Amino acid sequence: MPRKNAAVPVKTTSPAFPVILKGVIFAYLISLFCFLAFSVLIQYTSLSESVMPYTVNAVSLISVFAGAAYSTRKLRVKGWLNGGLLGLVYLAGLIILGKILLPGFHLDITYLTKIILAFSAGAAGGIFGINL
Repeated sequence: MPRKNAAVPVKTTSPAFPVILKGVIFAYLISLFCFLAFSVLIQYTSLSESVMPYTVNAVSLISVFAGAAYSTRKLRVKGWLNGGLLGLVYLAGLIILGKILLPGFHLDITYLTKIILAFSAGAAGGIFGINL
């Protein structure tokens, strides 16, 4: 006689890596549009450029959160893990672009904090995306 509380296996609709890459691209697009809007604000208002580092970090974390929520909503499994991986891939892409485009770019100990924040924002977005 079958058990009444037998768990039904959850099937993913697609492999994780392509969906995570779509989420990273989505996060980059969100970042691009936010940075363009912020640059217009700096240009045409009296807003100081001293707030730029804080804005860059905030926009990046919000973008990672949204990208993770987007991708894990499609995956429906392991939201915190897939979201955290999305955050790490997002940050790795930024580091690679920095190495290519900025001659004076170098990694230091402050990137450890950025790695932890990117993973945490992605994991939170993944949990949020699973529960939508």
